[in-house]
Amino acid sequence: MFIGARTIKTGIAVTTTLFLCNLFHIEPASFAVITAVVNMQPSVSQSLNNAWQQIGVHLLAATLALFIGILIGANPVSIGAIVIVLILICNWIGWSGGIVLGIVSIIFILDSPPESFLNHALSRSLSIFVGLGVALLINRVLAPPRYKAKLLDALQSLLFNSSAFFLESLHTFIQAGSLTSYQKLDPQELIIQLDDLTMIYEHAREEITIEDNPPIIERLLEICRGFIERGQSITQMTAQRVERRQTTYSEAELQEISEQFQGIMNVLSVGHGKLTELIRTLRLSLTEKKRSGFYTEDISYWESFDKAIDEWNRQVSGVFYLRALMEVSVVATELRWAERRTKTVLNLIDKQYNSKQKTRHT
Repeated sequence: MFIGARTIKTGIAVTTTLFLCNLFHIEPASFAVITAVVNMQPSVSQSLNNAWQQIGVHLLAATLALFIGILIGANPVSIGAIVIVLILICNWIGWSGGIVLGIVSIIFILDSPPESFLNHALSRSLSIFVGLGVALLINRVLAPPRYKAKLLDALQSLLFNSSAFFLESLHTFIQAGSLTSYQKLDPQELIIQLDDLTMIYEHAREEITIEDNPPIIERLLEICRGFIERGQSITQMTAQRVERRQTTYSEAELQEISEQFQGIMNVLSVGHGKLTELIRTLRLSLTEKKRSGFYTEDISYWESFDKAIDEWNRQVSGVFYLRALMEVSVVATELRWAERRTKTVLNLIDKQYNSKQKTRHT
């Protein structure tokens, strides 16, 4: 079982906090430990942001609790009322992430015995600052996880695998007329890979700068998801097409494909080749940091596809052929989507390259 860096850091933070509390007789130690764990964030900057927020929330909670405790005293109504006030103020200021610990602070402080109320409140305040200090120190001393490099590597891998899955699904549909059986491709590993990458991206957001071009990263995530989902759709139609042909046609008829329908498949095959080249260019642009040029939609290609569809429609009729037409149309739509999205990313990369060149010359 793999033990991550954050797990180890949290264990060290708990041990250090308890040791300091025992050494300096700070009570309650449990509250200090809870504070340290809550503020053990995936990165230094996130821990800093959360810690300052927790400090502000605790100071606010302590002030409100002391005010109510001294003037009114602790009772269910006063505690409930001050919790509502704390939540409203925190939401208004933008400190919603520290509300829970602030509520705990109020309860801890107002739960103190009346005869030692002030001492109890100050002790609680000290314990939370110890926890915060330990969390910040551990995150500073121990190198935090670096998610950006991991994100970019994983994104390259997923782009390669998901695009290969989509291209293979498309190729198999085009060649389905010669298939006697078909086992659908299983994208489960790709789905798991995508989910893991999405989680990494959430952690890496604060490490990503303008120079990394966040829109490109988001577009790549979108296109990877599309390759997987749309590839699944194509494989499903391929399985249905093969099964339909097997149950409807005789052995001799299975070998016959009309010239017009084969023309449609040929046009799709050309589109498959064009998309393969586009994806190859995209991979090279990302790995070698080279400009790819500006791309526009290939209108002439889609006009040739429409022409092939029209020629086939003039030769056939009936519900059976209508289903085949719908399948071909869906596959063509998925192909067009992939072409457009890939060109969009390539154009973003080209735009980024041009911007860098202009910056260097100015």
